[in-house]
Amino acid sequence: MKRSILFVVFTLIFSTQIFAEEYTSAQIVYEKGKRNWFFEAGVNGNIYFGQQDNQLMFLNRIGWGGSANFGKWITPCVGFKLELNASEYFGAALNGVDANFVHSHKYWNRSYSRYNLNDLQVQHFLAFNPNIDVMFSLFNSLGKVKEKRVFDMILSFGGGVFVNNGANVEESLNENGRRILLSPSFNIGLQNKFRLAEQVDMNIDLRAGYISNSFDGQKMSGGKYRMGDIVASAGISFTYKFKPRGYSKIKAIEDKSCELERYKNLYISAIRQNDSLKEANNALLASNADLISKLAAQPQIEYVEHENNTKVIAILEYKIGVSELNKENRTKLKEAAKIIKANPEYTFEICGYADNETGSKDINIRLRNARANRAIDQLLHYGVNRNQLLKSTNDGNLPGTTTRAIVIRQLDCD
Repeated sequence: MKRSILFVVFTLIFSTQIFAEEYTSAQIVYEKGKRNWFFEAGVNGNIYFGQQDNQLMFLNRIGWGGSANFGKWITPCVGFKLELNASEYFGAALNGVDANFVHSHKYWNRSYSRYNLNDLQVQHFLAFNPNIDVMFSLFNSLGKVKEKRVFDMILSFGGGVFVNNGANVEESLNENGRRILLSPSFNIGLQNKFRLAEQVDMNIDLRAGYISNSFDGQKMSGGKYRMGDIVASAGISFTYKFKPRGYSKIKAIEDKSCELERYKNLYISAIRQNDSLKEANNALLASNADLISKLAAQPQIEYVEHENNTKVIAILEYKIGVSELNKENRTKLKEAAKIIKANPEYTFEICGYADNETGSKDINIRLRNARANRAIDQLLHYGVNRNQLLKSTNDGNLPGTTTRAIVIRQLDCD
């Protein structure tokens, strides 16, 4: 028989591992708001362990009762509940011995007594036990959270007050003539929970409580003073779980370690490319310095400060203080370049003019030279032979046009 019971228990525990989805506690969001409230109600059989109660047969000491509680699971492992138990208790007291709740006109049937005592009187009372308990899910506390667990064991600890209802109590036979007696109580419980549906569980409840020894009025046992009495119960209850139920799952965190490694490699590659570009830049600077020295060694364009009255092939006009080429002037230079390249046997003068009526002499000299230099550079860009070009400047007036200009003339012409 014992082996069969153990087999059933282990089968139930094993089934919780099969039919429930498994999460670690780290994957659960512990919501402390309106989720996971529940209500429980049930019936139970109760027994009081007083000093003389063991004189009775065990089955004759059982009284019936009921319980109701309202609670909440704060996390999948921990919760609390407010509970009220109402229970009937039977006991025995020897005639003439101090005891509460004795019905002086009632004696136990001798067949109920273990020792056939003639003066064994009846103790009978109804008591209430309001208390608050803290609950622990033993299976979830092991590290695996399963919302659809078929079977779970709930361990609870708590405390409250143990009080009789005062009805049908003979004051003269109660301690100090009081009808209502109070005692603090400390409780421990084990609830075997079976999931019937998403919202309903069935429970087998086992409870034990510790109360003051003076509650039943019998303080001595075998000539010794006893510290306290024990009450115990076993029953069946049902749980209704209010909506919303369950626990939110933490979203899976995407593994970014590979991407981080990729960015590290890109960073290292960028550093190497930067070093390579620095080396290339240094090489270009050295090459540029060499090219500048070679250009300096080449013959320079002859500079002549005079006016030539020869054939004019282009006139470029400028605004005050400007030496840069605009779009129109580039177009004129492009056409002039075609003429110059078509006449390789001739020399062409590039003469820069500036307006002497505005600006200082030094500024106008620099402006005339800058205009001539830019025009020559642009002609060279268009493929003109350097040896065909002659640079000059002039501060005179140009008839029929502004003095802010470049004039390109063909020399040695008929």
